[in-house]
Amino acid sequence: MNKVILVAHGKLAHEMKKSAEMIFGTLPDFESIEFLKEEGLDTIQEKVAGAMKEDASYLILTDLFCGTPYNASCAVAMKNPEREIDVISGMSLPIVLEAASMLGSSLTEIVNHVTKISCDTVKAFKQQVIEEEEDL
Repeated sequence: MNKVILVAHGKLAHEMKKSAEMIFGTLPDFESIEFLKEEGLDTIQEKVAGAMKEDASYLILTDLFCGTPYNASCAVAMKNPEREIDVISGMSLPIVLEAASMLGSSLTEIVNHVTKISCDTVKAFKQQVIEEEEDL
């Protein structure tokens, strides 16, 4: 069984889950954790570790590479080598939806897929128009 934990600065993780649920429906296997300005690395580590109540594989999606949510999540993963935990930075709504659609797959498959398609989730309008005109 796979679970997803969203961790981000401010209320972004909570709002990301709510936005994903508008599109995907209820996501009971998702948990969101906010990182408030008065909190530090230790507090976020405790929140992340506390969210891992079940014996499951955990995908942790964070907002910024090497930000406090990412660093805290990686620390939890490293402190629990017996558990299947992976951490991805660059959380976005498309990535959250992709993860939600793949919960029945292995954690490795989810991570490979999400990292592979992540470059396809960012598009620049002018660049896209030029590419489409070149294809004609």
